[in-house]
Amino acid sequence: MSFSSLLGLPAGLQVLSFDLVNKVLIIQVASTACESACPGCQCHTSRIHSHYTRKAADVACGGRQVRLILHVRKFFCTNRDCPRKIFTERLTAFLEPWARVTTRLSQEIEAIGLATCGRLGSRLSIGTSRTSILRRVMKLATKTTDKVVHLGIDDFSLRRGRTFGTVLVE
Repeated sequence: MSFSSLLGLPAGLQVLSFDLVNKVLIIQVASTACESACPGCQCHTSRIHSHYTRKAADVACGGRQVRLILHVRKFFCTNRDCPRKIFTERLTAFLEPWARVTTRLSQEIEAIGLATCGRLGSRLSIGTSRTSILRRVMKLATKTTDKVVHLGIDDFSLRRGRTFGTVLVE
């Protein structure tokens, strides 16, 4: 059994090394795909331009925070008509472009935030604050309603006599 399958990494990612530093498990991961598709024109290429490292947080393992250091590559786009000449390989099933947390950690934070309104998540070994959890919950798409049958209105004060708010409740 390999470390990649033990940690639940998707196919195409390989664990190079791991280390425990200040109660944080740091895992070095590299992509093993021989080619990548350009995000602009979807043309596959294997011409490597350069390498760089990318850091991302992942779900906790054994009660410890996990920090992934991903070694990813940049490729040349071989399509002459594509405006992108160089692109970075995408790991969208595991990590969105420009994201600093994996998709599975993001889903876990959203689930904890929906269940506990953010208070419990800040006490767990996720390594995020209550406001970050609430920000993720507020980004979620809301369900649209067809017709409102009853509408309740409530006014409240955040700071006595200074800041007021109104809530509409169906």
